[in-house]
Amino acid sequence: MNEALIIAARRTPIVRSNKEFAQLDAEDLLAKVFNALLEDSGLDPAAVEHVFAGNAAGPGGNIARVAAQASCLPLSVPATTLDAQCASALEAIAAGARMIQCGEARAVIAGGVESVSTAPWRMEKNVVPGSPPRIYSRARFTPRPHADPDMGVAAENIATEFNISRRAQDDFALRSHQRAVQAQQTARFDNEIVEVHTATGLVNRDTCPRPGLTEGKLGALRPAFVPGGTVTAGNSCPINDGAAAVLIVDAEYFNQLGANFALRYLSTGSGACDPQILGMAAVLAYQKLELLLGKRRLAQAGLIEFNEAFAVQALACLAQLGIAPEDVNREGGALALGHPYGASGAILSTRLFWQAKEKKIQDELCLALMAAAGGTGTAMAFETVHTPDR
Repeated sequence: MNEALIIAARRTPIVRSNKEFAQLDAEDLLAKVFNALLEDSGLDPAAVEHVFAGNAAGPGGNIARVAAQASCLPLSVPATTLDAQCASALEAIAAGARMIQCGEARAVIAGGVESVSTAPWRMEKNVVPGSPPRIYSRARFTPRPHADPDMGVAAENIATEFNISRRAQDDFALRSHQRAVQAQQTARFDNEIVEVHTATGLVNRDTCPRPGLTEGKLGALRPAFVPGGTVTAGNSCPINDGAAAVLIVDAEYFNQLGANFALRYLSTGSGACDPQILGMAAVLAYQKLELLLGKRRLAQAGLIEFNEAFAVQALACLAQLGIAPEDVNREGGALALGHPYGASGAILSTRLFWQAKEKKIQDELCLALMAAAGGTGTAMAFETVHTPDR
């Protein structure tokens, strides 16, 4: 197969919904990222042969195509939107990488976007004639008549089944914020962030990490989803807007463009579990990746980004996989930075790209792991390519 190489990775700042990006449509956020990728790489926009983008809570339709039209890409570039809920962008990257591996394209943009702020209301028809429609906040995760737990309830189910304490969850969340704040203060995110101009000013940094967060403040929060439970607003991710994407090319373009670093796509593992504990699907996805690449190989990963939608879910999954919690998300994760659903998989990949580029270690294995609504999970592996002589 051809090599599929990520040579550029960018993201917008991640902000709380209905705040800084409240007036920006999803396609506007994503188009800014597409333009930044092409500027970074020097690739002619006309050379891009397909765009894949993930989206979970948006208006429907083909947001990837709308964003492509809003960017500097020519109208001749086709696009496809994927909805795998929280794993949408990671699955978009897998689709783009496979297209290049198969020789069906030489340059693909893949990523995702979420604008909870501008997502439309959803309504379903009432079966009783003349009755008003019912507004609902999300699509079902399970078929009727099965129980369809909200994410927070499913997180509480994990806390009960795997005996994860409130203290452990709060400690994990606090470390995520501390690491993200430290990364912000040392300008670790600056190269990957695309500045966004809004009607109220310039947004050039993530707004959710909390410098003043303490163990006491986290401990004072009440359970958010189940009375007497352990999952709170403090050890759960916020609700966010944001976009991220990567540029994937073949080896010939990599050499022609004179790139000095890339993440080489290796493989993707997918898995699924009971939706009642939907956050555990990342374990099954990782185990599938072990079958594809080998258990010993995966154990050598130097960088691991795990989408921490809930502290309890991250802790339970990592315990099942034998991965130390302190070894993932070394510059903070979604508990601190935020989780714009359809974009988060591309955010993980962007974080891996820039951390690995800074480390300058050849052939280092990098992993992105996440679970998604409905009980599915995705695990993706890359290895680093450095060409410092360019």
